[in-house]
Amino acid sequence: MKLFLRTLFSWDSLFRWGRSLLRWGSLSLCVFALGWILALVCVPFPHHWLERPEEGFRLLDREGQALWRGLNPDDVDHSWLPLEEAGEWVPAALIAVEDQRFATHVGVDPVALLRAIGQNLYSRRVVSGASTISTQVIRLVRPRPRTLSTKFFEAFRAMQMEIRYDKAFILEQYINRAPFGGNRMGLASAARRSFGKEAELLSAGEAALLAGLPQSPSRFDPSRFHEAAERRREMVLLRMEAEGLLAEEPILDSGRRWVPPPLEAPAFRDWIRIRYPDRQGSFLSSLDPQFQAEVEALAAQEQSTYQQQGLDGIAMLVVEARSGKVRAMLGGWDPEDPLHGHINSCLRRRSVGSTLKPFFYAMAMEQGWLQPQSLLPDRPRSYLDYRPENMDQLSNGEVSAREALIRSLNHPALALLERIGAEAGLQRMQHLFPALQSHRAEDLGLGLALGGGVELSLLELCEAYSLFATGGERVHLVGAEAEAGEGEAMMHPGVSYWISDMLSGAERDPLLYQSRADVQRPRFAFKTGTSHGHRDAWALGWNGNWVIGIWLGRMDGAPVEGLSGGTHAAPLLATLFGRLPVDSAVWPQAPESVGERQGQPWIAGLSDPQAQDLLSETGCRILSPPPQESWVLGGRERVWISLRAEAEEEVNWFLNGIWVGRSESGESLPLQLMAGAHQLRAVSASGHADERQVELLP
Repeated sequence: MKLFLRTLFSWDSLFRWGRSLLRWGSLSLCVFALGWILALVCVPFPHHWLERPEEGFRLLDREGQALWRGLNPDDVDHSWLPLEEAGEWVPAALIAVEDQRFATHVGVDPVALLRAIGQNLYSRRVVSGASTISTQVIRLVRPRPRTLSTKFFEAFRAMQMEIRYDKAFILEQYINRAPFGGNRMGLASAARRSFGKEAELLSAGEAALLAGLPQSPSRFDPSRFHEAAERRREMVLLRMEAEGLLAEEPILDSGRRWVPPPLEAPAFRDWIRIRYPDRQGSFLSSLDPQFQAEVEALAAQEQSTYQQQGLDGIAMLVVEARSGKVRAMLGGWDPEDPLHGHINSCLRRRSVGSTLKPFFYAMAMEQGWLQPQSLLPDRPRSYLDYRPENMDQLSNGEVSAREALIRSLNHPALALLERIGAEAGLQRMQHLFPALQSHRAEDLGLGLALGGGVELSLLELCEAYSLFATGGERVHLVGAEAEAGEGEAMMHPGVSYWISDMLSGAERDPLLYQSRADVQRPRFAFKTGTSHGHRDAWALGWNGNWVIGIWLGRMDGAPVEGLSGGTHAAPLLATLFGRLPVDSAVWPQAPESVGERQGQPWIAGLSDPQAQDLLSETGCRILSPPPQESWVLGGRERVWISLRAEAEEEVNWFLNGIWVGRSESGESLPLQLMAGAHQLRAVSASGHADERQVELLP
């Protein structure tokens, strides 16, 4: 045994054992290295790991200024930043503090690796991991438990990535995936949230603060641990100075500032998220900051006045008619009020009042039997249990179509729809407003002409009113600057021009400006509306290129005494038209088909030369008693009146629903009446009818 041991551990034996071990070790190392190299080249690299993560939605106005930034589907504040837009300081600071030999190593830094092994053995614990920017990218895209096998995995994949991609690509991956505290991922969100600026505008001191965060974002959070963050920044600056990156003493920021994301135009933001639900990343919108500022300033100016009158809701919308681009949107009094930011009054459907009347006039004109000078009946009528009145409770006997539309009289509008037909009228409205598809003509009846039973939003109304600004083409509203709304021809150009001309006369100025001489008066057409019960006030205005809509009311839908589109919304519309930098000279051009015939407006190929006034086409017209509010008996108990009607056949007369006699056309029928309010109705043999209210006072 002693001889065996002496032989085993002799110098010759030890030499042979060492040489054999060295030979086999070298061979094993070569085989391992060869296998490692073959694996690096032959094993597929999962390129999909490096696909860009989903970005948070970043809403920009048309000039590129941020209106709002949202989180991505993982509730992370992230937007991708190209390396060339990262500025000069942060990438340099990150390399200086995280990976000084980034430009020369192949994914694993041998010097850092040997140093880490020595430090860990000396300290008998892990004090350094020898991570490089490349291995950190792998760790960020493929998180795994921190074990020795994970280190080998990260090193292998990092070297694979270095073979397939250049350094600039890898550095861009890192600055966009590195954590910067909280839910901030990437340099872009860190710069905006920490300093309120883009990364390329950061100073060296600001860059050093951010570059120190990825190692431990929570421990170096400047908002919570200011001293630790300052020490970390000093260390980064020393590293940068050692690398020759600092030519002069950097200007240091306190590092305590936290800039919240912008929240401009919240109503517009809400609509964009509904209109473009799947869009991510930066979105260059159509919102014009100058227009938006004017709208918000006007709302703020009028806020106290209207709130004193009981109003707490407002919506304003400015649309470029021919492109459909929304240039300004306000959905509440205070754009920073969370309540109005979440309840967008531009999107809420409310009772529309008289805002639909122009479309029924347009239908009649397209059918050829109505022109602006045509006479329409303005006399009270009963429709079963429905008895509408004009806003002023008066009647005028007969008025021109132009006057009836300008004054928004109810009786002529009902007469129009009665001839058009409730079913045909509703079908036209359903074509204009898809939201009305579920409505039925038998439910709405002729009340559709006055907006009864119809609720629409300001966006829907402005889109429909683009018909009049564009010569008959309805343009769908869009919110992207690079997009143009799809147009659809839905009205004869001549009729569209007629409606615009009728609703833009100088006789409307008193309603708009209320005798004020200190306002600019660009030419524009407009239509107002007031819902039943004075709950909603509307004003829609347009010229040849713009459509502006305003709604006023209460958010809870309660009535407001005296509220009307004419007294409340119209003056606000006029002020806004005067303030906005819109081209007031742009006016819808009259098509060649529009002209005159015997001194009266005419549309060639459309207007019917045989058309008569709707007043005479009813087939029955009361001539006596004349329309007036009341008669005074002067102490008498009763009075005789003469009933006379014009018709093509004999007429039956009814008093308060009871038949009282018959007369021929033009002949008089005497009738004795007592004090009180009475309803007279004349019905021809063919079923045509006319009504009149008679009141006798004691």
